[in-house]
Parts: sequence; structure tokens; C-alpha cells
Amino acid sequence: MGGSMNISDDTTLCLTFGRAARMSKSDFSEAEFLRRQVAVIEAYVECFPSDEREFRALAWIEANASQYRYQWQMQAEKSAPPSA
Repeated sequence: MGGSMNISDDTTLCLTFGRAARMSKSDFSEAEFLRRQVAVIEAYVECFPSDEREFRALAWIEANASQYRYQWQMQAEKSAPPSA
């Protein structure tokens, strides 16, 4: 059951990051970040048996959360209005 999850190997995650690139500036709130990250995790664990989902969710968080946050922040910076 162990092993690391490579974020680029999961189609669901790649599609979600693609959607993040198309979001408007107002979509980059902390609450929206958390809502979307939970949705990505839920989509990821959906294919596992219910008794494995909590473990798989925690493993995803451990393996991918910081990269997900980084990509989110990069998109937010690109969408931010230029400073005056």
C-alpha cells in the first residue's frame, strides 16, 4: 500500500491544475483554495475501497499538498493586478 504518489501521474490532479490556470483573480481566496484541494483529494480517493480512503487521502496530503499550494500561489500571483 505504501509508495509515493506522483502528482503528474494522476489525470484528475493534472486536470484540476489546468482548471486552476483558467480561474479569475477573485477565485484565489484561501477558502476557495481549501475547497478545491478537498475536491481534488475526494476525486483521487474515490477509486479506492471505502476502508482505504482516509489512508489514501492522508498519503496524498503528505505527498502533494505543498506542491499543490505552490502551484496555487503561482497562479494567484499571475492573476494579481499589477502593483502601482
